[in-house]
Amino acid sequence: MKRRAVGIFLLLFALWPLLQFGLTQHYGVSPWKLFGWAMYSVPGAMKTVRVVAITDEGLRRLSLRSYTSQEQEIVDTFRQHRQALGRLASPEPLAAGMLELHPEFDGVVVAVLSLEIARDSGWLERSLAYTTHWRDGRDDSVPLSEEALERVFGP
Repeated sequence: MKRRAVGIFLLLFALWPLLQFGLTQHYGVSPWKLFGWAMYSVPGAMKTVRVVAITDEGLRRLSLRSYTSQEQEIVDTFRQHRQALGRLASPEPLAAGMLELHPEFDGVVVAVLSLEIARDSGWLERSLAYTTHWRDGRDDSVPLSEEALERVFGP
């Protein structure tokens, strides 16, 4: 019985790097998390999270300096989850929290800017992912123009 348990443990221990590699490649899970062995070969990824309010007047970026402590906690929690779990971390709790704190918002856009190593070149590459969350549960996205993205993240 003990020998079988040790054998199963060693098998799982040997297979874990392959599974963790797949999670890293397909979902952007941090190689530094989940007992990842790849942490010794890549720098920590940098993630920047911005929240853009959708109001009657249009899109309005929420200023990082003016976040309340509740807003900051919601954003920091999502950023930490996104840093560790990549695209497996849902922005839903962040969006729901912001919509709950701001009844004047019709919706929010959650934008995540990442600096990651490009697979083909090995250079750091900027990638952007954003999702739109409407108060009324609509499923349509707000397309962000290059100009809008520049206002959200800067040049």
